[in-house]
Amino acid sequence: MKKITLVNLWPLPEVLKEKIRAAVAGKYEVIDIYDNPSDEQLAGCEIVFGNAKPDIIAKMPVLKWVHAQTAGVDIYLGSTPRLSNDILLTNSTGAYGVPIAEHMLTYTLMLLRHSHEYIAQQQEKKWGFIGKTGPTLYGRRVTVVGMGDIGGRYAELCHAMGANVCGVVRSPRTQAPLYVDRLYTTAQIDEALQDADIVALALPGTGETVGILSHERLCNMKKGALIVNVGRGTAIDQDALIKQLQNGHLGGAALDVTTPEPLPQDSPLWELPNVLITPHVSHGGRDNTNEVIVDKFLRYFNDYIAGREFERLVNRDIGY
Repeated sequence: MKKITLVNLWPLPEVLKEKIRAAVAGKYEVIDIYDNPSDEQLAGCEIVFGNAKPDIIAKMPVLKWVHAQTAGVDIYLGSTPRLSNDILLTNSTGAYGVPIAEHMLTYTLMLLRHSHEYIAQQQEKKWGFIGKTGPTLYGRRVTVVGMGDIGGRYAELCHAMGANVCGVVRSPRTQAPLYVDRLYTTAQIDEALQDADIVALALPGTGETVGILSHERLCNMKKGALIVNVGRGTAIDQDALIKQLQNGHLGGAALDVTTPEPLPQDSPLWELPNVLITPHVSHGGRDNTNEVIVDKFLRYFNDYIAGREFERLVNRDIGY
């Protein structure tokens, strides 16, 4: 029997594994990578659900389709693709918008209100005003770079709280969403960054996004501006970011992604009082997210066995 291999970044609840097994019963055998499958078992695998590393892919000569458990698929793409163009590649775009946008909003508010400094004071059992409360999100100018599912939902939340929201998109759109005051293209990013109080990055890891917040752009940002990054650490010139945080030009940063990952212990970012670091965990509530991902995969599976085109394949030219 043909095989589907589950290669998960994090374990699926057994109920969702059973949901997959029930949906493919009689058509495919499901092999869970956590069961340590043999090379012989992998050799018969036609479909991968999850994020199989290249060394695992190499043991699957009849592989025809990979459905990534993540939205980002840079593990498979790049100047030298790690995945044959003959293999279908889909991802889980649309599953992460809600939890990541909530994470972004949480840390935006924490930076604005200096919550991390009060938390540090709490740990020392101190009661007192540190001289800072910070502005509200209401009335701030927020520029969101990357207006996909994640960036769009964050923009919507900020707009609902009274922020003036600008969005930066790769290609021109005929109409901006109701929650965005103005849309810019990537070619207009310098204008979009001008006077921004908060710059949020929700970008995939592609050649076009590497270093998009360059040294020059960081220096030209509004004094005291805040940065929130949940896409890829490579989108920011990290050395320049550290410098602008140290010299007080930038007001703070919330980083769920860094370069490299894990962030080395000797990185100055750990010691900066105006930086909040989380270890690439903004996707948050996995239970609901996993349900969405599995449902998407099973919709695609039905199309696959019926010989229909998927509603969306990863565009390997642009990287997502």
